[in-house]
Amino acid sequence: MNGARYYTEPMTDTFASPITEIDERRVTVVLSETCFYPEGGGQPADRGTLAGVSVTDVQKDDAGVIRHTLSHPLAETVSVGDRVSGVIDWPHRWDYMQQHTGQHVLSGALMAEADAATVSVHQGEELTTIEVDREEISPDRLSAVERRANEIIRDDRALRTFWVDSSELEGYRLRRPTSRTGRIRLVEIEEFDLVACGGVHLPRTGMLNLIHLVAVERIRGRLRLAFKIGDRALEDYAAKDEALQRAAFQVSAQPADVPDRLAALISEVQEAGRAHRHMAARIAELELERRLDGTPAHAAAGIVLEGEDQEVFSAIVEHASEEPERRLCVLNRTDSGLHWGIVIGAAYPFPQQELRDGILGPLGAKGGGKPPVWRGIIKDPDDDSADRFRDAFIRVADALHSRPPR
Repeated sequence: MNGARYYTEPMTDTFASPITEIDERRVTVVLSETCFYPEGGGQPADRGTLAGVSVTDVQKDDAGVIRHTLSHPLAETVSVGDRVSGVIDWPHRWDYMQQHTGQHVLSGALMAEADAATVSVHQGEELTTIEVDREEISPDRLSAVERRANEIIRDDRALRTFWVDSSELEGYRLRRPTSRTGRIRLVEIEEFDLVACGGVHLPRTGMLNLIHLVAVERIRGRLRLAFKIGDRALEDYAAKDEALQRAAFQVSAQPADVPDRLAALISEVQEAGRAHRHMAARIAELELERRLDGTPAHAAAGIVLEGEDQEVFSAIVEHASEEPERRLCVLNRTDSGLHWGIVIGAAYPFPQQELRDGILGPLGAKGGGKPPVWRGIIKDPDDDSADRFRDAFIRVADALHSRPPR
């Protein structure tokens, strides 16, 4: 393996090294030594620039050679043997050093506080997730895990990395066994955790700042825990605090009182909704009586409303459907379009095809439902769409039901 300075100098963000290999397309470069971390162990590859060209990927092949992939070809003036400068995208490296180090702290805390072994880890752009070999961990135990992890951060414990031969592993108490052979890199958090790992880590736990559990889900019969780690946790707290302060201002309450205030407001809104629906039902009943005064219950009819409340409109349709012999269309002109409702009482067969062919299709009406009610909207109605809809409905209803209902 060519010189892995990311192990010996993990806090270095600029370096220089001779080139030992350039591919034919001049977009893959091998260096004598590098500070660019190659993807592995759940940690993404470093980004940055090499000889002024963006590095888009870094991989280590089976022979241990680290290859840097560039966004475009290296300048023709650069040759094998030339010493070139590399610059690490430090915010990216710092973030994932925090994620990887934080995962070690969390895996140790999960084992210590919940007897939960880490099965897999994913370091995403927003969250770091840890899957454990447990189907259930109580909220109290999870709180203890988070508390223990943050105690390790507060203690600012040192991280030490060292190499051993696999034949020596019996002399070390690893949190997780390893099947690797040969030279193995161990990562130790002072008096807390020891595990085989090839990632890049912070030198001290205090640099993590904070760890916070944000989600728990069950997957494949196990628990998957999602965490905000390091600066991500601080940013998450800041964003949530800002949101809470805005919510507190909106509901005229202290931040700690926001949940109770929101619960009270939700109750008020629900009560207002029930009152509104009751009023809409009563208005619908009266409006239907007024509009159909003198019209026989079995006669086909149409009602056109202008900008009526949609709750009232729906209530009129529902109230009309309670009459088995009712054949009625209700239309409501609003800013969003012409809303329509069709009622064919249970005393009649529902003429689905005739309604589509004779009314909905010609007028471009969208919608549907199930007997005895269909409803929908004409989004771009003409000035006469409501009258045409009503007249067409009455013609279809009269043609289909010229005989008394069954």
